[in-house]
Amino acid sequence: MSITRESLWAALPTTSKGVPLHISYDPRSDRLVYPSNKSIHLRSLSKPSLSTQFTGHIAATSVAKFSPSGYYIASGDISGTVKVFDSSSTTEDPEIVKGNFAIISGRINDLAWDSDSKRIIAVGDGKERYGHCFTFDSGNSVGEIAGHSAQINAVDIRNVRPFRAATVADDSAMVWLAGPPFKFAKSVRGEHTNFATDVKFAVDGAYVVSVGMDRKIVVYDGREGDVLAKVDGAHTGGILGVAAGKKEDGTPVFATASTDGRVKLWAYKDLSIEELYTWDVVTGEHLVGVTFTTAAKLVAVSLSGDLYYLSAGETTPTRTIYGHQKAITALKVASDGKTLYTGSYDGRLVKWDISTGDSTVVAGSGHRNLVTSIVEASGKIYTAGWDDTVKTVSGTEFTSLSLSAPSQPRGVAVAGDYLVLATEDAVYTHTTELISVAKYKGNSITSVCASDSFVAIGAQDGSVTILTAPDLKLTSTKIPPSRASVSALAFSPRIDDQGRLLLAVGDSTGKIAVVNAADGSIVTTRWAFHTARVTSIEWRADGKYAVTGGLDTNIFVYSVDKPAKNVKALGAHKDGVNGVAWAGNDKVVSIGADACVKWWNVIL
Repeated sequence: MSITRESLWAALPTTSKGVPLHISYDPRSDRLVYPSNKSIHLRSLSKPSLSTQFTGHIAATSVAKFSPSGYYIASGDISGTVKVFDSSSTTEDPEIVKGNFAIISGRINDLAWDSDSKRIIAVGDGKERYGHCFTFDSGNSVGEIAGHSAQINAVDIRNVRPFRAATVADDSAMVWLAGPPFKFAKSVRGEHTNFATDVKFAVDGAYVVSVGMDRKIVVYDGREGDVLAKVDGAHTGGILGVAAGKKEDGTPVFATASTDGRVKLWAYKDLSIEELYTWDVVTGEHLVGVTFTTAAKLVAVSLSGDLYYLSAGETTPTRTIYGHQKAITALKVASDGKTLYTGSYDGRLVKWDISTGDSTVVAGSGHRNLVTSIVEASGKIYTAGWDDTVKTVSGTEFTSLSLSAPSQPRGVAVAGDYLVLATEDAVYTHTTELISVAKYKGNSITSVCASDSFVAIGAQDGSVTILTAPDLKLTSTKIPPSRASVSALAFSPRIDDQGRLLLAVGDSTGKIAVVNAADGSIVTTRWAFHTARVTSIEWRADGKYAVTGGLDTNIFVYSVDKPAKNVKALGAHKDGVNGVAWAGNDKVVSIGADACVKWWNVIL
């Protein structure tokens, strides 16, 4: 008996409005690296469904960069910590930490490696200082970052000798550093009239480019830092990102990403800046970052975290990678076995192709905040959210059919052809219109599940009530109460060999009891290996096994016949597992607070 991870569909980068996002690409492994929640993701560019996850940070991550050699990654978080770890792992999560350094007392905004892959400059929003230069292995100081009066937004190091470094900040200045050891050389002020957001040296080190929220591009000499050229009004919105690369003929170029939703390609020559190309990436949404991958190919990131692949010769993205930024809170494997739906804390609903990992955001009038449940009834997908609505999905769009809940939905279930909706104090059955209502007079309802003939309601006081479906009449079955609040319920999908319909009852302490739904008799109470709230329970189609997920970050697969034995995946999702489901008899899919979707092979 075993459970092993098969694949990981990574979360999207974490972004903030008006804040540049610095991502990095390694041509040696063809991977992007970026921060997401409290993790760092290494994601294949050509096969985005192939990813690895670094979970060594305890605070929300803010930036990650490959070393020029490609062997290491430096990552920073909002607490001011920088970690250096091995990037060579491609099958398991990289947890070999080379260095762990407290750099500043605030958010790390950007990192830069020198061309020797030995020194790192980290900058951000500290109290005592805004940045520091140190060796990647020992953390020894190799310079001082000075010259700014506000948080530093970006840094870059010239990749040819003599080494130089440039920083830009909220004080609108560009500071020039000479080294190593890196020391203040001069400050260039007055060129930007608003926050300077990003800076990059050309690939040959001949010049350096800074951009800002004033929509201006400024080019400086790569050796001395003198201003060479500038463009006012380069975009119709503030510029948040700049990337250095080259054309297919090797000519150095740079690209800018703006809040106007466009990426532009530029070339500097003979004291002038020439616009070469424009990509209309996205309408009505900011772009917060951009990086070159290969010659004349780029990846841009939007405020929602979506990744857009750009190529010269095409004015629109050649490919878009969708997913989730926020904690995924609900999932459903469709009855066709080919499609997965996931919903997240911010209301986004994503449709996935299980065979390829390709994803599409469900369009239309969706939920405004947390998606609590996704179910399928009569071939239709229904979703419930904390915006007090239940919506239906057709293909990749929300339909016009929407049910308004009297109060915040606690869950949605399916009883035959009927939709069961539970709120804090009532249960409702629906088809296209309301069928029955049952008011609940006990403690607040916390969870609901249904079979073809019954509905089970779990409450804050640990009680479980069984109703008939769809008329919602109270049955005489007395279910032994849990010692804590009921947090998850699940009926087995079939009557077992002894003629029993089993009900699994999970509570907020991690204990799960399996009872006979007909008479309330206890089948087992030995499913008790979670150490925190049980968030999800789903039975396998044969009713002999159930998979469970919990706030303790773990996944367990339990057996009815051998309740003391189980298989487990510990630390399955950082900060908790929010949902689990079967996709066949030997595969499980899970979602979590890390905004990732993970697939597991189960051998029983």
